[in-house]
Formats: sequence, C-alpha cells, structure tokens
Amino acid sequence: MKRINSLIFIGLISIILLTSFSNCISLNYDNIKNKDIQKDIQNNGYTTTDENYQNIDWNTFIHNHKYIYGKVVKVVDGDTIYIVDDKGNKYKIRLLGVDTPETYVKNNPGEYKLLNGMYISNITYLKLWGKKATEFAKSELDNKMVYAVFDKYAPEKGKYGRYLCYIIVDGEDFNEELLRYGYARVYVSNFELKDRFLKEEYWAKKNRIGLWNYTINN
Repeated sequence: MKRINSLIFIGLISIILLTSFSNCISLNYDNIKNKDIQKDIQNNGYTTTDENYQNIDWNTFIHNHKYIYGKVVKVVDGDTIYIVDDKGNKYKIRLLGVDTPETYVKNNPGEYKLLNGMYISNITYLKLWGKKATEFAKSELDNKMVYAVFDKYAPEKGKYGRYLCYIIVDGEDFNEELLRYGYARVYVSNFELKDRFLKEEYWAKKNRIGLWNYTINN
C-alpha cells in the first residue's frame, strides 16, 4: 500500500511539473513574440505597448472628443480632404498620424522604412502608391458624411493651417485603415492612438501588404 501511495504521489508530482513546464514554455514563447515585435518597432525608432492595442467603440470615442461632422466634398490625396458641415463651413483636413506617398511633389526616399532596415528608394513606385492611396480615399470617403475627430494630445491645426483629425466613416477609423491596407506609414508625433497605429504599420510591413510588398526590382 505504501508503495502504491508513493507511486501515486510521484505521478501527481510529475503531472504538476509537466503542466508547469508547459505553461512556462507557452509564456516564454509569447514573451519572445512580444519582444520581437517590440524590437522591430524600436529599431524603427518607435515604442509601443500591447495593452494599448484593443478594440475601440468609435461612437464612444467620437463623443469623448471634439469633432466636426460634415460631408466630404473633395479628396486631395490619400491623407488630405475637404469637408463641409451643415452650416456651410468648409474645413481642410490633414489626416492625423498617417502619411501617404506624395502625388504632386517628389517623394522622399528616406521616409518609408522596411523591417529589414532598407528604405523604399524607388520614387516612381512611391508615386504610384500615392495615386493608389488617393483612389482608395476617394472610394471610401467621397461624398460621405464623416466625423473629423480631434485628438486630445495633438494640436488642432498643423503648420500649414490644416485641421489635424481622425476621420471616422461608417463606424471605422479611416486613418487606421490606410495603415492596415498598406497605403500609408505612421507620421510619428504626439497623439493618443500612436501605439495602436504603429502596430497596424508593423503588421502591414510584416505581411508585405500594399506598398510594403516592395522588392529591389520594383
């Protein structure tokens, strides 16, 4: 009987140790993945935290911030639009926290950095994606009613006098969609959703989405 009890005790200890070991492996693996994300982003000069990336109720977000509600009357390019409110006031909006490639002026080949540390240096390629970003913005925003939402950290206007806003359309943040589908990079400055935006940019780069599907032959 003592021998049986001893065997049972040893068996229980083994199960506990194996379970603990499995948990350790899982936790360590998760930590490694998170550290890799952190490392890649930090190598680009960024910092981020996992807890800042979460689902957002955009209706609540809108009503917790100052905003303009109006109709998009013109899409200038992927990150600049005009809206008119119900009183006829016209606003030129620069989408906050994102930057799409230029279509009217020459692109800077030192702005779009890949995860391998190289930059997208092909100016023709960048201009092409600037046009694609503009087409995407027109398809998603033209003649739509949108909320232009101000950030609590960023100034209301940029240095060129444009209003700096998130554009919420059909219950989604269009600024974030530009990053998710690889039409833009994060324009790093001080704004509330910076960490979230950096994660969207990271995953687009990681999965070679949109303009990030770049090779030396492009």
